[in-house]
Amino acid sequence: MHIIGQVLWIIAAYRWGDWRNWKKYHSTMLYMIVFSLLYDVLTYNYSLWIFGDFFLPTHTLNSLAVTFIGFPCSVLIFLSRFPKHSKIKKVIYVASWVILYLAIEYFFVAIDLFYYDNGWNIWWSALLVIMLFPMLLLHHKKPLLAYLIGVPIIIFYLLVFEVPISKMK
Repeated sequence: MHIIGQVLWIIAAYRWGDWRNWKKYHSTMLYMIVFSLLYDVLTYNYSLWIFGDFFLPTHTLNSLAVTFIGFPCSVLIFLSRFPKHSKIKKVIYVASWVILYLAIEYFFVAIDLFYYDNGWNIWWSALLVIMLFPMLLLHHKKPLLAYLIGVPIIIFYLLVFEVPISKMK
């Protein structure tokens, strides 16, 4: 099912993404990939959420599919269609993406293909996604600042969820 989701992201990116100017968004796609992979490494033995599936047999494979297909496609669409002028349109646009990401997650939870663990829940996902889209915009405009702000966010989540970094092998 996660593979079907990635195929849908590819179709959506083909339809709504600005492929002619993909290089403008490339570094922000990589930014999202880096933070997703960092999550996977830091929480490898202490997941906060777990992908389940009947096609790709492991959380790791599903996570890699989302990281390398879904995230870049969604970043391309998000940034290339971001409103240029009206502040209210910008807020509505970001809110729409937050709702979309949470709806997708809720759907996968409802069909038992996405699980929460170690204290994570939909509300933590909401907080993360609410921060995610402004961080993508910030990275697109000021990449170094986005990386600098991203570090304390990572530390916050590691501390709140008591991710056992010292036990990593």
